[in-house]
Amino acid sequence: MGQQHDSPVAKWLCGLLMVAILTSGWSPGWAQQGDLAGNLAGNLDGDLDGESGVQWVRDVQIGGYLDLELFINSNRFDFRNHRLVPMLDAVVTEHVHFSCEIEFEYGGPQVATGDGEVKVEYAHVDVDLGGWQLRTGAILVPLGSTNLHHDSPIRPLTQRPLVARTVVPTTLTSAGVGALLEGAEGDWLLEIYTLNGFNGGDAIDGYNIDSTSGIRAARPGLKKNGDRSPSLCGRFLWRPELGTEVGLSAWNGSWDAQGELDLTIAVIDVTTEVTAGIDTVGPIEVQLEVARVAIELDAPARSAGVPAELAASSIQLSRRFYPAILERWFGAESSSGLTLRFEGEDLGGHRKRRSTIGFNIRPSDETIFKFDLERVKVEDQADPDATIICSMATYF
Repeated sequence: MGQQHDSPVAKWLCGLLMVAILTSGWSPGWAQQGDLAGNLAGNLDGDLDGESGVQWVRDVQIGGYLDLELFINSNRFDFRNHRLVPMLDAVVTEHVHFSCEIEFEYGGPQVATGDGEVKVEYAHVDVDLGGWQLRTGAILVPLGSTNLHHDSPIRPLTQRPLVARTVVPTTLTSAGVGALLEGAEGDWLLEIYTLNGFNGGDAIDGYNIDSTSGIRAARPGLKKNGDRSPSLCGRFLWRPELGTEVGLSAWNGSWDAQGELDLTIAVIDVTTEVTAGIDTVGPIEVQLEVARVAIELDAPARSAGVPAELAASSIQLSRRFYPAILERWFGAESSSGLTLRFEGEDLGGHRKRRSTIGFNIRPSDETIFKFDLERVKVEDQADPDATIICSMATYF
């Protein structure tokens, strides 16, 4: 048996989980993951009477989203049918709710290039237990805002932030069980789970954590956790006023096959609106996300180059406009937007900086056309050409 670690963070999260289970003074809450309830279409109700006389009644919503991307620079001209994501949402009973998202990436694994995949983004059951929600299944891990709100149609830029690729490897999913509690006025939400941990490998079979892709290759599996204690993850979301959200997230658990080395992730995310003091400019949405990973190392991991710390940050400024010409073309729901994003990433090797300016057109809230100019700078490397990125994404 591997050595089991009970870190202060793990004990703290365990305490919160016990509070969640034993407390019934809050109204039930739902995790935020895209705009499924608002965007899925197509209700299906059916009654099936079997020999047992049991009657089945289902309220099912089916929908999803699609995106297409184009990358242009001096070395590439690539169309990418990146994602086709069917979504399913079902009311099983008054107290039981099911939701799932399946992603077909680059056409699936059977395409000629062999680089596609099909995977479960999340698939879970929520049970209302009179004051809190029990959630179990394939959990969309609540680490930061981007992992929970990752759908292409709701994001103003084509590329997800660096912080959501190598430090919080979106889309991050793990099998487990947990609880959700929400304040009576909706001003706060707590999610806490016990889950399968990261698979960072070992000296014999090789390590899945490095200074190039961070912990992305070590993402948890949905099948097994091995001879290790489960990992713990939680997020507290505070809404101090309308339009402002502050999220604090934490993860703690072993990352090696023997369960002897800990991995801890901390994320802070803030979304709010500010005014520039000029009436014609109007409110600007600001999104900030900062994440850090602390990795406990032994001598073999250290000699193999596994980094002891990963860090990334992103700040994004967005302004939405409602030109009259778009309203004439597409109707009152249409809009356009301008977005600036500045990012930094340090994976223990060459530091990376990325800046993006983007313009988008929304014929409706569910459909978006994006036009981005992205520039990446890597420490001690020649600056590459800027990349033009165009994309379309829509719910269906």
